Amino acid sequence: MRKAGREFTIRDVARSAEVAVGTVSRVLNDHPSVTRDVRERVQRAITSLGYERNAVAQSMRSARTHMIACAIRDFDIPGYVSYVKEAERIFRAADYTFLLASTANDKAVELSLLRKFAQRRVDGVMMTISDESDPELIAAVEQAKMPLVLIDREMIQSVDRVAADHRSGARQATDYLLSLGHRRIALFVGDPHAHPSRSRIEGYGDAFRAAGLEPDPAMIRDHSLSNEFTFRETSALMQRPDPPTAIFVAGIDMLAGAMRALKAAGLAIGRDVSVVSGGDSDLAELSTPAITALQWDRAQMGRHAAQMLLDRVTGRTTEPPRCVRVPVSLVVRESCRPPQ
Repeated sequence: MRKAGREFTIRDVARSAEVAVGTVSRVLNDHPSVTRDVRERVQRAITSLGYERNAVAQSMRSARTHMIACAIRDFDIPGYVSYVKEAERIFRAADYTFLLASTANDKAVELSLLRKFAQRRVDGVMMTISDESDPELIAAVEQAKMPLVLIDREMIQSVDRVAADHRSGARQATDYLLSLGHRRIALFVGDPHAHPSRSRIEGYGDAFRAAGLEPDPAMIRDHSLSNEFTFRETSALMQRPDPPTAIFVAGIDMLAGAMRALKAAGLAIGRDVSVVSGGDSDLAELSTPAITALQWDRAQMGRHAAQMLLDRVTGRTTEPPRCVRVPVSLVVRESCRPPQ
C-alpha cells in the first residue's frame, strides 16, 4: 500500500507489475500494442501504489499542458453560458482542462491575459478582443505562441474565427420594422470597432437603402454596451420632437436599459413603441409583451470554436485560417406593431 508522504514513480509501478518502464508508459498512453493481461497487471500496480502522473514533468517533456484558455468580455452576457458549456464539454472529452477568464472588454486586460496564457504554456486560446483594428491587439494575436480562435470577431484573418452573421440578422430586424411602416428606427449597438456592432450597423443601413431610404445618423447610438448608456440614450431619444417609433436594441445585453427608460417615460412596448432585441434571452421571451428577437445557436458556435482549436492544437489540420459564420434568424413575438 502507498506509504504516507511517498511519491511513487513510473519505475516503482514497473517494478511492482514486473514489466519494463516503457510498457507502463504505453499503458498510461492507452497504446493498442499492450496485451490485456499486461494492461490489467499495470493498472493493479498503479492502484495499489496510488501512483499519479506528474503533469508538470509530462508537459515539459511533451511541450503540452493539456490546458485551454477561454477569455470572454463578461460572464453574465445572456446566452454565453451555452457557448462556454459546449466548448468545455468538447475539451473535457479530449482530456483538456478548460480555463475561463473575463476581459471586461479592456485592451490592457486582453494583452495581459495573452501574455499570461503564454507564460503558463496553455495549448490554445479562445477569446474576444475589444478592438479588431487596434495595431497592438492585432500584433499580440498574430504573434501568439499558441493556436488561437477569435470569438465573434472577423477582421484579423491570420487566425481562425467563429462569428454569428450579425449583418444578416440586423438586416432582417430592420426589414421587418420597415415593413410595418416604421421609418424612425433607433439603433443601439456597442463600439463599431468590434464585429457584432460594426456588422449590425451595416445590416441596418442595408435594409434602409434596399427600401430606397437613408437611415438618420441621429438615430444610431454606438458608444457603449452598458444598460446605463442605453437607459440614458433611450430617454433622450424619446424626448425629441420626432422620437423613434421603433427601437432596435442590437447589443445583446442592452435590452433592460431600454425597457426601463420606456417604462419611466410611461410608454408601453408594442402600443407606443415597437422593440426588437439583437439577441434572444429569458428577459425577451418572458416579458409582457414578449420581445421580438434575433436568435442564433450559441452552443453551435462553442462547438465550432472548440473543434477548430483542437484541430490546430493536435496538428490535425495545417489549412489556412478559417472563418465559420453561424446563421442568425428573427423570432417574431408581440412587441412590434405599425406606428400610430
